[in-house]
Amino acid sequence: MSIPAIPPAELTVRLQQLGALLAVHEELWRPSPFHVPRPRWCQAYPDYAVHLLSLEDDQVRTLADDNQALIQLAAGFVPGLQELAGLICLPRVQDRPVPQGPALACHVPGRKQAQIDAFAAGVGVPVAPVLEWCAGKGHLGRLISHRWQRPVLSLELDDALCREGEELAGRARVRQEFVIGDALHLASQEHLHGRHTLALHACGDLHLALLRGAVAQESPALDLAPCCYHRIATREYVPLNPEADLRLSRDELHLAVTETVTAGARERRQRDRAMAWKLAFLEWRSTLGIPRQRTFKSVPGAWYAQGFADWLQRLTQRESLSPPPSDAAVAWENQGWARQREVVRLDLARLSFRRPLEIWLALDRALILARHGYRVGLAEFSDRHTTPRNLLISARL
Repeated sequence: MSIPAIPPAELTVRLQQLGALLAVHEELWRPSPFHVPRPRWCQAYPDYAVHLLSLEDDQVRTLADDNQALIQLAAGFVPGLQELAGLICLPRVQDRPVPQGPALACHVPGRKQAQIDAFAAGVGVPVAPVLEWCAGKGHLGRLISHRWQRPVLSLELDDALCREGEELAGRARVRQEFVIGDALHLASQEHLHGRHTLALHACGDLHLALLRGAVAQESPALDLAPCCYHRIATREYVPLNPEADLRLSRDELHLAVTETVTAGARERRQRDRAMAWKLAFLEWRSTLGIPRQRTFKSVPGAWYAQGFADWLQRLTQRESLSPPPSDAAVAWENQGWARQREVVRLDLARLSFRRPLEIWLALDRALILARHGYRVGLAEFSDRHTTPRNLLISARL
């Protein structure tokens, strides 16, 4: 294992300390300003709210991209948050770049290749034949097989991806076999027996199924980079350990993965526009007596092409609501943009807890493995600009 193991007692203490801080300050991160215009913490910490609302646009963007700066800012207004910075600090896996031939990097986008390289460096030498969980086209497995001359079995649900992966493996001349299978199905657990399992950015229930299967099959080794914790079938996350006593909705789980450092200027503008228009709709809908908290289905991207008035007409029609008068559309759009400006500022208080939540979720996963006899390490396998989902849980029996 490339990263040092953490004793179960230390994992437990850190999980409890982080969970206690999250619970005490839940009023700062559970309510979303998108649905609650002035969360209750604005009254509890008025200076904090005034400061956030006064920030310039460039200050908002800078803070939104810096977890430590967000926590430092929050700690200046909210007593007791100083400990957060230390509790989310993790070691970094040492980078060990390995030159690759064109057959290995074929059809892999540059950022994805950098993530694969960093993850593989954190894994180190496999201790057994390798299983690649939720493999896609098997880019990670292909690299691992080539680097360490190990056989790799790649599990993937999509048969088309399996066929493409087999073709790429053939070009690279590596020992990689694909098997079509659903990672959520119990039958897939059989592949875990006797194998060193790798999962780079397996989402929600997919990586939870891996944890359960690895324990049941006594898999000798596991390296997991979790992703998209909110993609679960249940409405609420059920923690894996009794010490993890937070209960989180899917929306609250989503907060843990809201950090994005790869969006370009155009994507940011589109995201801001979508938020402003949706907020305008919520404001209009609230005049009809409908609570802002009530959710609605996602809006097709094509609807944004014809301008706000057309967008609002389509959405109100879909939701069986009467639209505002056509000559009022500009006023409602302006109100939406005003709300968007407030939301992105007040939301910084919530964003200061996204990394603590993610670390807490990773600790819950690491501890359940330690409880079943694994030596477990938790570290960052890359910088956040390569991927914000840079947590690596390494376990060895």
